[in-house]
Amino acid sequence: MADARSNGAPPVTFEEPRPGRFGALWIRDFRFLFIGTVSSGFGQWAQMIGLNWLAFVISGESATQLALVASAGGGARLLAGPAIGVILDRYHRRTVLVWTTVISAAKGILLGVLVVMDIVNMPTVYVFAVLEGVVSTANQNTRQAFVFDVTTERTLANAVALNSIAQNISRIAGPPLTGVLIGFLGTASPFLFIGIVMIISTVFTLPISRNTRQAAPDRENPLRSMWVAVNYISKDRAMLGLILTSVVPALTVYPYVQLLPVFSEEVLGAGATGYGLLAAAIGWGSFSGLVALSMYGEVRRKGLVLLLFYVGYVGALILFTQSSLIVFALSFLVIAGLFHGVAITLSQTLVQLLARNDMRGRATSLFAMGFGLMPLGALPMGLAIDAFGVQAALGGFMTVSFVFFVFQTLFWKSLRQAGSPRRDPTHGAMHLVEAPASVAEPVR
Repeated sequence: MADARSNGAPPVTFEEPRPGRFGALWIRDFRFLFIGTVSSGFGQWAQMIGLNWLAFVISGESATQLALVASAGGGARLLAGPAIGVILDRYHRRTVLVWTTVISAAKGILLGVLVVMDIVNMPTVYVFAVLEGVVSTANQNTRQAFVFDVTTERTLANAVALNSIAQNISRIAGPPLTGVLIGFLGTASPFLFIGIVMIISTVFTLPISRNTRQAAPDRENPLRSMWVAVNYISKDRAMLGLILTSVVPALTVYPYVQLLPVFSEEVLGAGATGYGLLAAAIGWGSFSGLVALSMYGEVRRKGLVLLLFYVGYVGALILFTQSSLIVFALSFLVIAGLFHGVAITLSQTLVQLLARNDMRGRATSLFAMGFGLMPLGALPMGLAIDAFGVQAALGGFMTVSFVFFVFQTLFWKSLRQAGSPRRDPTHGAMHLVEAPASVAEPVR
C-alpha cells in the first residue's frame, strides 16, 4: 500500500502558507487546535496551582503532603505514558482530544463543588492528583501528535513552534491568574475556572475535521503494540537519542524548578518575591525564543541546532547556580529559557518528522514520558542540597547534564544529522533525513 502521509488528504487551507511568518495559522484546523491549546493550558495551570494550594491548606501547611501530592501526579503520568501512546495510535486523535478535554472540565467542576461544600480531604486530593496526571498527560500528548495530523509537511516545524508558544502563553499568565482567583474568590475558584476554560477548549476542538493525516488504527494486542514501539525506538538511534534528551535533564536539571524557593531564600535572600521573579524569567526567555524561532522559519540542521541549544541551556543554568546577585540570576535564567524553548521545540519537531506515521502516538508518548521522571530527580537533588549546599549541589547535577549533551553533540551522529537536508547522489535533489514511510492508510 502507499505511504499514508502522501495518501492522507491534508486539512483545508485558505492559501498556501508561508513558513517563518506564523504560516501554520493559515490552516483552518490548526487555528482551532492552537486556540484550544491556549485555553486548555490555562486550565492545566489552574489545576496544578489550585490543587497544590488546596493540599497545602487542608494538610495544615505540610510540605511533606505537598511533595507527596506532586509525586502521586508525577507517578501517574509516568505509568500512564505507554498506555496513552497505544490509545493514540488505536483511536482517532481528535476523538481522544475531545474526550480528555471534556473529562478535564467535568473533573474541575466536580472538585470545585466538593471544595464549596467543604467535603474534601487529603485522600480526595490524592485521587484528583492521580486523575489529573493521567488525563492531562493524555491531553498534552494528543495535542503534540495532533499537530502533525492537521498540518502539512511544509508547515510542520512552524506549527510545532506555534503550539509551544500556545503552551507558554498559559505558562506565563496561568500561575499569577490562578493566584489572583484564589486570593479574591477562594480555594474553589481555580477548579470552577478549569471547567469554563476546558469547555471553551472543547468548543474550538469540535470543528476540527476528522479527515487528517493520521495513519489507520493499530489493531495489534495492546501489550504487543507497546513492545513493538519500544523495540522500534531502541533500534532507531536518532529516536533513541531524542528520548534521552528528555530523560537526562528530567533527572539532573528540571527538578531545580521545584527548588527555586530554596535558591531564592538561601542564596539570593529574595524570599517569595524573588521566587516569583525567577519563575517568570524562565517563561519569558522561553517565550522569546519560540517567537524568534517561529519568525525565523525552517531550521535546516535541526538535530545539530537542538543539541547546541541544549548545551547552551545547561551552560546558562550552571552560571545561574553560581550567581549570588538577583540581577545576574534573572539574566542567566532568561538566557536559559530562550535556549530551552528552541531546543525542546526542535526536539518535538524531530519526533514528528522521524516517527513512522503508524507509530506517531506511541513515539510522542514515550518522548513525553521522560518528563515524568522529574520526581525521581527531585529527591536526590534535594538530599544533595542538604549535604553540600544549594549552589554546589545544583551546579554538580547540571554539570552531569552538560557533559552528556556535549557528548551527544560530538558523538551521536544520527541525531546530529537528523532533520538535515541531504543531497540525492543520483538526482542532486535535497531532502530531509526523516522517517521511512508508513504503510498504513490515513484515518478519516
